[in-house]
Amino acid sequence: MEKGSDICLVVEGSYPYITGGVSSWLQWLMENMKAFTFSIVALIPEEKNRDERKYTFPENVVSYREFVLFDYDEIERSRPLKLSQKEWQRFSEGLYLLMKDWRKGTLSEGSVSLLRELVNQDTPGIFRNFLEDETAFALLTKVYNEVRGDAGFLKYFYTHRSIHLILFRMLSLYRRLPSAKVYHSPSTGYAGMLACLKSTLEGKRSMITEHGIYLQEREMELLRAGWLDDSYVKGMWIDFFSAICRWQYNSCDRIITLFQGNKTLEVEYGAEADRIEVVPNGIDVAHFREARCGRCREEIRMVGLVGRVNSVKDIKTFIQVMAIVKKEYEKVAAWIVGPTDNQPEYYTECIELLDMLGLNETITFTGRADVLEYYKKMDLLVLTSIKEAMPLVVMEAMACGIPVVTTDVGACSELLYGVDDGIGPAGIVAKIRDVQGIAGATLEILRHGERADDFGKNGIKRIEQLYREDLVIRQYSDIYQEELNGGNSVFAGKTP
Repeated sequence: MEKGSDICLVVEGSYPYITGGVSSWLQWLMENMKAFTFSIVALIPEEKNRDERKYTFPENVVSYREFVLFDYDEIERSRPLKLSQKEWQRFSEGLYLLMKDWRKGTLSEGSVSLLRELVNQDTPGIFRNFLEDETAFALLTKVYNEVRGDAGFLKYFYTHRSIHLILFRMLSLYRRLPSAKVYHSPSTGYAGMLACLKSTLEGKRSMITEHGIYLQEREMELLRAGWLDDSYVKGMWIDFFSAICRWQYNSCDRIITLFQGNKTLEVEYGAEADRIEVVPNGIDVAHFREARCGRCREEIRMVGLVGRVNSVKDIKTFIQVMAIVKKEYEKVAAWIVGPTDNQPEYYTECIELLDMLGLNETITFTGRADVLEYYKKMDLLVLTSIKEAMPLVVMEAMACGIPVVTTDVGACSELLYGVDDGIGPAGIVAKIRDVQGIAGATLEILRHGERADDFGKNGIKRIEQLYREDLVIRQYSDIYQEELNGGNSVFAGKTP
């Protein structure tokens, strides 16, 4: 019999197959919470081989399960249940109420009772009833006329079916979650839904730590999705994600986010401000002390970008920035430190751009490397990402005393400028894809060694006062212990 755990981490789309970001944070969390045992449930987009895993589970992980998120074979193979007219009428009325409740972001007692009944079914055949029965079709038509009658029924029918297939998949996975006292997800969405269902249906404790804002990310993906060219269908999917995320904000026992900007967005999306606790990422300050030194002292100025070579990091913008910087300040070189195999086609395009701009002797792709060795020689860190949450590379650079230029994404503005902490700037924030603006900020720092040192000193001070790893470890340890004890105290609203 499988051993239960203190905390079950329910993760979506990343760990343990993708490095960096949320995956690195999850590994860090488990390794530093040695007093607690963990089980892991990974929702993955497709079947993976075990040897593709990028992480070795810490010793306090007692179980690991993974499920392909969009695998509907079990539902599609099962036979519909034989329901009497009276039984189906009861289900129909319950499902109608459940659909209305989802749109409001809260679930009535009747809807919770129906969900409990659905997850306790021994067969997913009940879901086939919902997708295929004539009575279910009548219910679908009723909802369409009330809510979506402004467009063609076929669009509504197939989108409705797709949305409910993934909902039914989540309900079918519910019974396969390992036993735990607390269910913790690093995002809303499907993973957060399973964690919140555990607290809603069984009274278990549930937590969500949002790194990026899941709903915002899904909205951005849907609005620019080439395969989805119908605004009506996009609207249905956005409404769906809005509803389940709003429900999770309302139903989970604890909402944690990384920085104040995230908290503001969560409130806009339906979370209550006084229920959100800000707990940032933390840095092992001692590890980076050896990289501290004066910046912009050597004749050749060294600029670095640390991160995976992919479109989200917008490496092409960095290359264009360096082309401008090189024209204005000839004695400069740059490293791009990080794996190049994340998006091979994009890496090839970057190499071609490098050739076209004549920067082969100026910019070096290092591949995977010990970043600390590069931090020791770096005069400036530049981050050109179009999306981030709370980038560790910026915090690492600050801990090293390296001035930073970033785009205005995630927590970067809070990290570099602070939030009323009286410390002063640790670099310059520019607009996303503003090649001229980023280049101007880069030149401003490279040309002025004293200013670079001031930025570096401010960065060290801010990290040491507010973002030390030991502070964050203590916060999460206290939070977990409190949740295991039933969550009696109120931490919401406190910041480190």
